[in-house]
Order: sequence, then structure tokens, then C-alpha cells
Amino acid sequence: MKPGTQIAYIPTHANGDINHPDVEFGFVTSEQETAHFCRYWMKGNPGELRTKANSESTPNDSLVEHVSVPQKTVWEVMMNLHYFPPSWKFVAEMDDGG
Repeated sequence: MKPGTQIAYIPTHANGDINHPDVEFGFVTSEQETAHFCRYWMKGNPGELRTKANSESTPNDSLVEHVSVPQKTVWEVMMNLHYFPPSWKFVAEMDDGG
């Protein structure tokens, strides 16, 4: 997974059930060997960030790729938070898939 990849965080107690009420949806902001830093959407309001201050380290084995909002929404949030240089603006304008 790379920055911008949409994900679902499935906690261990959910036993792999993506429909468990504790599953959280969001996207990757950076990657490391054993964990990814992710931002998460507010429950019941995908597209609005749960936290405004920082990404959260999440173990790789608790993440699965999962699309929860249009990809353009992720790119726009990442640009607004300065995860990308301004030259990435064309990506958000062109890629509304996902």
C-alpha cells in the first residue's frame, strides 16, 4: 500500500469481519516496514477526517485495501493537508475513480 491507498482497519477482535462496528475506514499517508500511517474518516461521515492533527500508526496486518469514498476525495484531502506538492493537483482533477 502506498500513500493515497484507501484502507479499512480491522481490529484483531473483529476476526477479519469488515462489517464489524469497530472497523475504521481511511487512507494511507506514509508507509513503513511493519506499519502504515493512516488518516481515518469519521464514523457515519466518510470524507470527513476523524482527527485533524495527525496520522495514526496502524499495523500492516490489520489493514486491507477498501474503497469507501471517491478517490478524488482522498487526493483533495491529502493536498489540503500538504501531503503532496501543488504539482499533484492534476492527479485529483483527473482521477475521480475509485
